[in-house]
Amino acid sequence: MRRLMAVALIVVPVLAGMDIRAHSTGVRDRQGPVSPASTRMSPLSLSSPDASLRRSFDWAKEQALAYVFKGDPVGDWYEAALPKREAFCMRDVSHQAMGAQALGLEALTLNMLRKFAANISEAKDWCTYWEINRHDRPAPVDYRNDKEFWYNLPANFDLLDCCYRMYTWTGDKTYLDDPVFTNFYARTVTDYVKRWALGPDEVLTRERFLNRPSFDPEDPYQSCRGIPSYDEEEPGRTRLGIDLLALQAAAYRSYSKMMSMRGEALLAAEFQKMSEATSRLLEQTFWEDEKSCFNTLLLTDGRYSGRSGMEVYALYAESVSSVDKILKTLRSLLAGPPPNIEIRSHYPEVFFRYGAHREAYDLILELSSAQTPRREYPEVSFALIGALVNGFMGIQPEASTGGVSTLSRLTEKTPWAEISPVPVLRNSIRVRHTGREETRFTNLTGPPLIWIAKFYGEGTDLFVDGKRAPASRSADLAGKPVQSTRLKVEAGRTLTVRLTPAAR
Repeated sequence: MRRLMAVALIVVPVLAGMDIRAHSTGVRDRQGPVSPASTRMSPLSLSSPDASLRRSFDWAKEQALAYVFKGDPVGDWYEAALPKREAFCMRDVSHQAMGAQALGLEALTLNMLRKFAANISEAKDWCTYWEINRHDRPAPVDYRNDKEFWYNLPANFDLLDCCYRMYTWTGDKTYLDDPVFTNFYARTVTDYVKRWALGPDEVLTRERFLNRPSFDPEDPYQSCRGIPSYDEEEPGRTRLGIDLLALQAAAYRSYSKMMSMRGEALLAAEFQKMSEATSRLLEQTFWEDEKSCFNTLLLTDGRYSGRSGMEVYALYAESVSSVDKILKTLRSLLAGPPPNIEIRSHYPEVFFRYGAHREAYDLILELSSAQTPRREYPEVSFALIGALVNGFMGIQPEASTGGVSTLSRLTEKTPWAEISPVPVLRNSIRVRHTGREETRFTNLTGPPLIWIAKFYGEGTDLFVDGKRAPASRSADLAGKPVQSTRLKVEAGRTLTVRLTPAAR
């Protein structure tokens, strides 16, 4: 996706022909249904007496599936860029992958992520293609040749972190062992960092324009080759964006976990330390005490600036350790002016994760509303599905332990909600929350599964099918107390956990 901070209006009716008022190249007109594959319905469903929630889910599911395509030269894929470009972009895919997973599109995501990983090269200074089209080529609107192409530097880190997240959801060891992926990871955390001066000792003083044999500042294929942020409003004046450091810290952390799974203990320890150091650098350099908020851009003249909204990446990437800064950043996002819909599509998941549950719920309804301009941008529908699954319903896998956790974030507007079937690891599951007091979990298919049933609060008992169970204490990312119990659920079995015994 190009022009993140300044894109044109797009109007795309669900399951109807596309119309775009933005520059595009080499597209074919579509009449009738958006995609021949869109008629393949995902089995994912959400049940609830909350009619507004159901409408939002149904719209997001139908709209997302309208962007699924099969049988093209690039393989099976889903749209993840400006509609009618017939392409998928690194930033968008990295964000849309969670919703795609919930909809059963994991094979498409694997194909798309692998396409990006396969095209990393030294000729492109360890970048890959920013955007790939249905013809299995770099999208011409962003690419002229290996020395002249549009590229945002957070993308390699974003993609690496996404690959790890997809491993945790699928358990597919292709993400751990395939040489195409392992080469991309290793090049990103070493050669890419060196080539673009992104190491901790140079990132704050790096030159803006690097790796150019010649330079025409009026040619965007040259001046936008290596934008150090997803914020594209002032590409020539930005030395570093907060989002780059946030995603770099996340990438190091994910790479550390993958190295640990591969038995590379020393590398795992090294990159965990690098992740922590990058997070500290982010907090130390971008935080402004006087305003109690993060700046988002470091400019080439040494000043800090930025617009409200981009700081969401610091929370989205879980790259802030200070609970005080987390809560102040959350308040800043809630109070700030709404950013464009691409950035705003990150808000529901982040709000759910950090405790602003009512605001997250309200934003899901707003983003899915027919009154919201550009709601048909592909990222929106995929992001809403993802936010409902891992935010609202709090479903999170643990690939290393073969388990999955749940945590109800229902508000008073939703008495109960059930989502099924959710594909996770080698299983498919059903989760039903009744308020925040009861969760029913069914292992529909697959091997025995460890369920970590989580609930907000502390000091109360947990009851499994009416019997008292031991509870562990912890806290969420915003410091709120959480209690949990671990259970083994055989295939076809259903277990229910409550905060109090069921009434007789």
